[in-house]
Order: sequence, then structure tokens, then C-alpha cells
Amino acid sequence: MSTSVIIWSTLVPLLLLVWFFQRVSGLRGWPGFALAAVLGLATLLFPWFGHAVPYWSASLTPNFSVIMAGLLIVAIAGRTTGCTIFGRGEWNTAWIFGAVASWALYPSALGLGPQNFDSYALGWPWLFHAQSGVLMGAVGLTAALLLWRGNRFGYLLLLTLIGYAAGFQESENFWDYLIDPVYGAVALLAVLRLIVLRFRSRSEQRTALNSKCR
Repeated sequence: MSTSVIIWSTLVPLLLLVWFFQRVSGLRGWPGFALAAVLGLATLLFPWFGHAVPYWSASLTPNFSVIMAGLLIVAIAGRTTGCTIFGRGEWNTAWIFGAVASWALYPSALGLGPQNFDSYALGWPWLFHAQSGVLMGAVGLTAALLLWRGNRFGYLLLLTLIGYAAGFQESENFWDYLIDPVYGAVALLAVLRLIVLRFRSRSEQRTALNSKCR
């Protein structure tokens, strides 16, 4: 197992555990972070079914995305410092981006794309596929537009480009820096929740308007 896989299969599960224990404990600030970090490390290193969490993580998802790690750091830092790093709009952008990326990648990877088109090929370096520049260009343009509008999620997209150029991960495919199954699943559920809340809000507004008209 390479050093890169070990790092990512340890870092992201640890961040996820720290975030989870912060939420469960309900404690904010540095005391809450310290407690969550201790519990997270203990859970991470405990031999579940004979192996610690990094082993299972590397076996199931060796390449967690840079965005997944970034979102966890933002969530943990916000709860620890009390500062609003990402507002509601920026979190919604993160979920929408993850949902769109999931729909763009996973169906075609399963052979469900139009004419068996595999969008995963767009993530390989230019040396292998000339069209891979389309994906990186689209992400770069999206990051620039978001930052121009003051949306700080653009910084995470920019970080994926920097990380890819620096070789943060073992994978040479840019998709693995953008999306992973955990981030994709959470993003899809979050977008579904946003849609339900939007329809519910409109329904309540129509009900209130009809009651006024009577």
C-alpha cells in the first residue's frame, strides 16, 4: 500500500470521526474539538473485525476527494472557532456540485452513458486523453466564477487543481480529486432535501396566499 493511500485513508476517516463526535457531543469550541479528537483517534485505531479503520477505508475507498477533506475541515473549524466559514449558500453550492459531478461520472462508469461514453476518461492527463483538458477547464472556470461572486467554495475547487498539479493523491485521474462515493452520496441526499424543502416552502406560500384571498 502506497504512502499516499495510507495518508488519505487515515486523514479523511479521522476528520469524519472528529466531525461526528463534535456533532454528537454538542460541544463547541476547543474543549469540544479536543474531546472529539481523542474519541476520533480511539475509534480510528480500534481493531474493528481485526483491522483498524484505515485498513477498511483503503480497501473500500482508497481515494477520498480533496473536496471531501476540505468540507470536513471547514465544518470542524467552524464548530471549533465559532466562525462562519461557509454560509448556507456555499454549503448548497458544495452539495449541488457534488450531485452534478456524481451524475456526470458514476452512471457512465457503470456503462449507462450515451453510446457507452465513459466520462472518467475526461480526468486522465493530457498525455493519455486530449479531451481531459475539458474537465479541468470547466472546474477552473467554475472556481473563477464562484470566487468572483464571493462564494468561497471556489477555493476548494481551486485547491483540487493545485492538488492535482502537485500530485496530492496516488490517482492520476482528476475525477478522484473532485468526487468520491461518500461525498457523492451525501451531496445527492442534501440536494434531494433542498428540493423537498423548496417545494414545501412554495406550497406553504400558496396556502398562505389563498387564505388571505378568502
